[in-house]
This record gives sequence, structure tokens and C-alpha cells, in this order.
Amino acid sequence: MSATAPHEFTGQTALISGGASGIGLATAKRLIASGATVWIADIQDEKGEQIAEEIGATYVHLDVSKEADWISVVELIASQGEGLNLLMNNAGIVIGGTLETQTAEEFLQTTNINLLGVFLGCKVCAPLMTISGGGAIVNVSSIWGMVSDSGAVAYSASKGGVRTMTKAIALDLADRGTHIRANSIHPGFTATPMVEDSVSEMEPEEAAQFAARTIERVPLGLGEADQIAAATVFLFSKDSSFMTGSELVVDGGFTAA
Repeated sequence: MSATAPHEFTGQTALISGGASGIGLATAKRLIASGATVWIADIQDEKGEQIAEEIGATYVHLDVSKEADWISVVELIASQGEGLNLLMNNAGIVIGGTLETQTAEEFLQTTNINLLGVFLGCKVCAPLMTISGGGAIVNVSSIWGMVSDSGAVAYSASKGGVRTMTKAIALDLADRGTHIRANSIHPGFTATPMVEDSVSEMEPEEAAQFAARTIERVPLGLGEADQIAAATVFLFSKDSSFMTGSELVVDGGFTAA
């Protein structure tokens, strides 16, 4: 699927964490096609710089689990004379594990990136977004933030946290009159490097069992990153202006089964 421009974002600036690949990159392309100025933030510096140059974005290094990194990125954006209107907290990792096999170290690593990273992004970016006149935040959760799998203990905890934390953040931003909306998006099984890498790390028998109870049960089949990006852009747009604290599920029907 190719990026289209059904919405207008001319004059708006977006920051996308984990933007060097997958859903973040697909969203960046759509926003640029719609007139936005886009900053891609990632830890994949070489790849990120190359991708940013190719699509007309600006790349910046960001470890989402470090508050100092977030502060540096926001200060850099502000120093360029730009405001900030759109924030996509997209960076994330998957470390599979059951209650028996998941280690405390893996749990903390997962939640530090997937959950703490989202909190820090919202906290640090909100002041600049407020003085820029407001805007929209999209926090990337997952279907595993709504339902789950026995082999996704830490990941489910982190994404479930994103789901409910986004609601609290949305209410706080509205109460303070920031004119910032915050919603979560819940992708299903999508052809992205993160999904492909997590499956490739499994033993063949384990991968087959996982696919049988998950990917093969998606009524519409495996999704594409651009399909999630299209829904993300909708949450950024004026078409969703009466949505905040909401959750948008884009999963090919998996959670309906």
C-alpha cells in the first residue's frame, strides 16, 4: 500500500519515537505527504539518518527510557524555532516469556521502554505542545493491551499500562486546558520488523504453535504497517477532534473472534 494524503497537516510538527522502521516510519511518510514537518527519533542512528534523508524528515537519537534524552530532543526542536503539535509514542520491544520463564530483568527492560518511555514522552513534550497551541498524542499500545497470550507476560503488562495510562493523561490534559488530545491505538499482528524478529527468535515448533493460536486466527490476515499508519493519522487529524482517552483497535478482527 502506498502513502496517501487524506488529511492536512501543513504547518504542524510531529515527533515519532521508533520512527526508523515499521509503523512509525509508515506514519512519518503519511504525515510528510500531508504537509507536516516530521522528526524521527530512534536508537538506530545510521538507519534513522538514512531513512530521514530519503523521506524528508529530521533524525534525532532518542532512548525513550531516559528522561534526559527526551528533554534534549524537545529542546532541539524548540531551538529550531518550531513548535510541536503531534506526538507518536511508538518505540517498543518484545521479549517473550511466560510467568515461569520471564525474568525480572526482562520485565523491567520491557516496561522501561514500552511504558515508562510513553509516560516520559507525554510528560516532556506536553509543555511545548501546549505553548504551540495544542495538538494530539497517539500512544501505541497493542491488542495484547486488551487481550493476551501466555507467552507475553511482560509485553502485555506494558501495553495494558499504556492503554489505561493514556486515559489518565487525556483527562489531565483536558482538565488543564492544554488543547492536547491523547488516544491509544491497538495494532494487531502486522508485518513489521519487531513482529518478524520476535517470531524468528522462537524455536520452529514454538513459532508454529504461536502462529496457530494468533496470526493464523486473524480474519483479515496479517496486516501492513501502512494500515496502522492510516488509523494513526486519523487520530492526529481534525476528523477525530472529539476523541480523547479513547482506544482504536486495528487488528483485522482478531479480538472480535
